[in-house]
Amino acid sequence: MNKEEMKKICEEVKELLIQKNKTYGDNNITKIGKLGILTRIEEKIERLKNMMKNDIEDKESKEDSWKDIAGFAIIGTMLERDKWIG
Repeated sequence: MNKEEMKKICEEVKELLIQKNKTYGDNNITKIGKLGILTRIEEKIERLKNMMKNDIEDKESKEDSWKDIAGFAIIGTMLERDKWIG
């Protein structure tokens, strides 16, 4: 395991979450709730599956999808803990 790379990616996901929250706002998550987050995760998974199945080599787009999934998982965890403020 490359712990330094893991830390780097976690920091990138954190910054992505902060950036997207500025764009979409807290209420976006409040409106969709946990089931909405699961739907968004499913969409990202389907996107990745399609890209892999069709040999679409867009590394940046794939990485963005993986980081979005991680970000939605963090938000879902915050909702489970009643720590999302919206």
